[in-house]
Amino acid sequence: MSEENNPSKPAQGILDTLKSNPKALYAAIGAVLVIVLVLAMSGGGEEVQIKTTVSVGQQVTLDNPNGGGSHLTTMPGLISTSEAEEDQEQSVCVTKAGTKATVEEEMVVGQLPFVKVKVLDGDCQGKSGWTSKVNVKGS
Repeated sequence: MSEENNPSKPAQGILDTLKSNPKALYAAIGAVLVIVLVLAMSGGGEEVQIKTTVSVGQQVTLDNPNGGGSHLTTMPGLISTSEAEEDQEQSVCVTKAGTKATVEEEMVVGQLPFVKVKVLDGDCQGKSGWTSKVNVKGS
């Protein structure tokens, strides 16, 4: 046998102890499981939630945090822009970032908050529609 395959003397002593004493083996396995369990339960970071507090009648700014415009629809809920192009009845308008609006109503659909806004300026001025609450910033 070569030197590379032989464990060091301290490691050999631990292996001999674990082989000859089953209680020590079970204690070592238990300690490893506890460490793994603690790491699994404490892992990950805190969930970051952005809470926007708005009230009916408040003037807000529409600004999509992902870039681009804020899509306004006739009813609250998720609808993609491509779906809106196919179903013109659902889509009201797409506002540019920084557009001013007034909150008319709030609603939660499937744990996602939506607000109905009336646009005060820009290409969509005078139109009302629903958008995700993350697109709304209090003024």
